[in-house]
Amino acid sequence: MLKPTSIRAMNFIVYLKMAMIFVVLVASLSVSKIPEGKIGIVALNITIPILFMVVMLLFIRRRKQFPALITAFIVLWFSNDQIQLILSVVTILLFFLKPTRDYFRSVNAIAPELESVQEEQTEISEEADGETRAEPLPKPQPRSKKDPEVYIREATPEDADTIHTLMHIAFEEFRTAIPPSGALEETSESILEALRDQGESAAILYEDDTATAMVRFKYIDDAIYFFRLSVIPPRRRRGYARQLIKWIEKQGVTKGMNISRCRVRQSVQNNLVLYQDMGYEIVDQELIVRPAGTVKALTMEKKLGIG
Repeated sequence: MLKPTSIRAMNFIVYLKMAMIFVVLVASLSVSKIPEGKIGIVALNITIPILFMVVMLLFIRRRKQFPALITAFIVLWFSNDQIQLILSVVTILLFFLKPTRDYFRSVNAIAPELESVQEEQTEISEEADGETRAEPLPKPQPRSKKDPEVYIREATPEDADTIHTLMHIAFEEFRTAIPPSGALEETSESILEALRDQGESAAILYEDDTATAMVRFKYIDDAIYFFRLSVIPPRRRRGYARQLIKWIEKQGVTKGMNISRCRVRQSVQNNLVLYQDMGYEIVDQELIVRPAGTVKALTMEKKLGIG
């Protein structure tokens, strides 16, 4: 699973601290610096911090931010020399970096995969090759006493794992489609490569700090082209697909693009209605032939700054 540099550094420091403790222990035993009768006490003083370090690594792996941070403070308490103390302080500071916070938050994108989903709740899941799964336009929903905090941020290569998870949860319903979705064949590594080396970008939508939806996009000539629009099933029918599309359009305007472009399957009329409602028009069509079936895809465009 992809980890940001701050998490890898945190893991390295913890392993380094454990190695240093073992080296000190071996050195002490080799020169008989431990008085007789106190070996048990020394062993206990070494075992306790190492045990908490192992627990902290487990919490980090499971993306439990608060328990991992508390355990880091406990390890700090047991630091018995200046080097161990400095390493513990650096570990704690790493918890407050943005890539670290995003890493711990991204676990929320995985949990909804286990929730039961009603098929009629399907919203948009859009593919780069023009395939799109539509839903009826959202019906008005009663508002909760406290509206969720929703925000969108541009992704970084370190978010490749989160993007991959959101996409696979959203596109799982396409596994039995004819032809099946190409999104299901992508990996975190291929997405990472696209973000780093192939000029691709992405945006992630969060609901109360839960990664909920995403869209990938590229700048091609004078257009911003978006694809793989994904909203996890339990968070659909809340207008998040529209919010991401509007974010894409604003991003295009900011970068001086004249057109926002996407592709959809012609057979999915509900998506055509959604895009047309947002000002998109059909400008081209093509037949995509695959071993598993044929897709008739429509290219839709919207002139930015209009509507």
